Amino acid sequence: MGFFAALGYLTLGPLLLLSPWVERRGLARALLELRLARGLLFLPLPFLPREAALLVFYAYPLMVLTDLAIVAWEGLLVRRGRGRLAERSGKLYAAWEVGGLVGVGLGPALFALHPALPYLLAAGILLLAWTLLRPTLTREKGEREEATRPEALGRSLRRLLAYAPLRPYLLLSLLFTLAHALTTALLGLLALRAGTPEALFGLVFALQSLGYTLGSYFAGRVPPALAFRLGPLGAALGGMGFLLPFPLLLAAPPLLGLAVALLSTHLRAVRGWLLPKEGLAPSLAAIRALLYGAGALGGLGAGVLGKGNPTLPLLLGTLGFLVLLPFALGPLHPRRLEALRQEEAE
Repeated sequence: MGFFAALGYLTLGPLLLLSPWVERRGLARALLELRLARGLLFLPLPFLPREAALLVFYAYPLMVLTDLAIVAWEGLLVRRGRGRLAERSGKLYAAWEVGGLVGVGLGPALFALHPALPYLLAAGILLLAWTLLRPTLTREKGEREEATRPEALGRSLRRLLAYAPLRPYLLLSLLFTLAHALTTALLGLLALRAGTPEALFGLVFALQSLGYTLGSYFAGRVPPALAFRLGPLGAALGGMGFLLPFPLLLAAPPLLGLAVALLSTHLRAVRGWLLPKEGLAPSLAAIRALLYGAGALGGLGAGVLGKGNPTLPLLLGTLGFLVLLPFALGPLHPRRLEALRQEEAE
């Protein structure tokens, strides 16, 4: 199980190496091909031997394809709607969150009826989505021209890291990801220590997912200045709420999820405004790899620091959220954000 959890981080190498291929193929075309490949890979799963090692290794290409598809999705949003990034990317992530919740609920029930049902339904959903997306994405104008401008991975990475206007927002994104990982890594343990009945343990994380969904969906209606001023406070309060006894603790997960979703959506939008127009897929893949690294560091740090006192990572994480507040006077100041938006509009 530990190795399976680590596979998510082991996808970073292929993600970086294959992202130029996404750019060469064209974002829309690559997204369709990736989604089709994921759907077809689910079909043999019911017939594979129930060997843990085999299933773990079989899951690896699925994870790689998923990460590449996310890069293609985000690239399409950036390339074709930078002015509405918070709204569109927020709704996309909200839909993913809802789909994940439904899948987690349906999967065990379908597996109990027949072990093949979850995999066949997953393949059917992916292939249906491919069918629905295909007419829209294949008739998009300009995709062929985009696909004729390939760029080497190294050049894209160097330009991304050398692009001075993007640097402060990359650093803020890394700080936010680190704070989120520290805050959430041991929440399950803290919830049990607060007296949460085991039968209601899943409710804690369902409420947190509800917060992520609502925060992502409505992020486009919240001005960036308000999100960057109130979001860190909400995330810190939500994290500290896990120190309350049950049932008062149940107010914390949705608040934490709501605030974190608002912050992440608007940080993603600001980065999207500033991303170079060429080499978009490699740039997004590099950002994703950096954020994965910050998340892994936060999770590892929480595990080490939490051995003696599980509340210590939580306190450090909430402090990290609050550290974002002073930046509202600089890179996250409303006038600065409005200037960035106007520059993109021009």
